[in-house]
Amino acid sequence: MNLPEATGKKTRALIVEGGGMRGSFAGGVLASMSRIYPPHNFDLVVGVSSGSCSAAYYVASTPTERMVDWCLDVWRYELTGSRFISYLNMLRGKTILNQEYLIDFLFGKKYEFPRYRLDDPKRTPFYVTLSNLQTILPEYVRATSQNVLHLLKAATSLPIATRGRKFLGENEYTDGAVIDPLPVEAVMEAGYKDITVVLNHPRSYRSDPVGKLLGWLSYPGNRKIREFVTREHHHRFNRAFELINHPPSGFNVEIVDPKSPVPAGLVTRDMAKLNRAVDLGIETGLKYFSERVAESRSKLSARLKAFFKR
Repeated sequence: MNLPEATGKKTRALIVEGGGMRGSFAGGVLASMSRIYPPHNFDLVVGVSSGSCSAAYYVASTPTERMVDWCLDVWRYELTGSRFISYLNMLRGKTILNQEYLIDFLFGKKYEFPRYRLDDPKRTPFYVTLSNLQTILPEYVRATSQNVLHLLKAATSLPIATRGRKFLGENEYTDGAVIDPLPVEAVMEAGYKDITVVLNHPRSYRSDPVGKLLGWLSYPGNRKIREFVTREHHHRFNRAFELINHPPSGFNVEIVDPKSPVPAGLVTRDMAKLNRAVDLGIETGLKYFSERVAESRSKLSARLKAFFKR
């Protein structure tokens, strides 16, 4: 499944990076964006891994309701301690990361967002990045009111932590970041020229190769994806970061990133660290998008003045 082709002047796209609990930073950024730079400023939104969770709330938000604030409550208060991540679950025959708690309970019930808005043809389309475990190819699936929770569960099927797989229909998927960590190339190929990327890593970050042991532990029963992870994953990640830092002629890429590593890591459960990451994201988003809005208004004012001087 591919991304929709850009048409006419509709060439503005938003990409939200994942990274497990590092996604708390992107959650903060999107909360700021929902206040001053709502989703109608984009023609396409694409989420990866945990970035898809915050992006879903962002797309369903309005500037007055700010659904992303609900998602912030999840990052701040609901994923701490052992409720979401518990290594003792392995002794109980369960997964380390409790997706039923995250997706079915928190996103589906306690902090339920208006999923019906994803079906509104006037609202910005939201796509979730997945990795197909049969074809070893990325897929980009449009979220709807009916499938969004299933997509988020597949998108957060982290290697090791969740056994790394989720069936959607007849196909088996894992975290989209495994094959396409940052789908900027796919977005560009679809014709989107003005791209905003929200990162959970500093833009200077580069990934090291995944060791063979970690690759085997991630996907012990799937040789093809295991070999991809150890041989190709870091190349895909680093190529995407090179592309956003040095975009081809004709493309404009705006990067919203932390200036140093965020306080939260892949499986952080500490409330203080998660809150610092959220606060850093809010501060970064407010600064960046306030300046962006001010710049747009200044350009509009200059054009209007030039028009009336004719």
